[in-house]
Amino acid sequence: MVGIGGGIIYLIYLPIRDLLLKRGKLTLVRSRQINKIYILILLLFTIYQTYNAFFPSESFYKDEFENVTLRKIPESAEIVFKKSSYPDFHGDYASSSQIKLSKEDYNKLLNELNSDNQFTKNGQIISFEEFDYTLNNKDENNISASFIRSIKGEEDCYLYIGFYNDNQTIFVNKSIT
Repeated sequence: MVGIGGGIIYLIYLPIRDLLLKRGKLTLVRSRQINKIYILILLLFTIYQTYNAFFPSESFYKDEFENVTLRKIPESAEIVFKKSSYPDFHGDYASSSQIKLSKEDYNKLLNELNSDNQFTKNGQIISFEEFDYTLNNKDENNISASFIRSIKGEEDCYLYIGFYNDNQTIFVNKSIT
C-alpha cells in the first residue's frame, strides 16, 4: 500500500518537477536529492508500520479495551502485560492485555458490566497463546468474574473481560478467527 500510495504521489510530483526544471527553479542535482529523500521517507514509514503491526503501541490495547467493554478506559488504567498476534490474510488475530486499575475503577467497571445486558456473565475463558502470556504469574482459576460480549452476525469474534480476585487486575481478550 505504501508503494502504491508513494507511486501515485510521485506521479503527481513529476509534472511539477518538470515544470520547475524547465523554468530553472530546480536543478537535476536537487531533483535527485529530493528523489533519494522521498525514497528514504517511504522506506522509514514502511519500517515503522511493519514494526507497529508486530508490536502494537499501548493505544492499540486501549482501543481494544474500549471495543470489548464499550466504555472509555479509566484514567487509572496501567497496561501491565500485552501481546497480540499479527493479522493473517483474512484479518484473523488475537490480542490480550493485563490491565491494572484503581480499586474504585475496578469496582465501577465490574458493577457496570454486571448490569449491562450486552454482556454474558461468567463467560467461558478461551485460552490462547497471547492470553497465556498476559496471565504471566497469575492463576486463571483466580478470575472471580468474567464477561463475554457477542456481536450479532460475527460469531467468529470473541470478546472477553475477566476480573482477577485482587480487585485491581482485569484481562481483556479479543480473538477473531
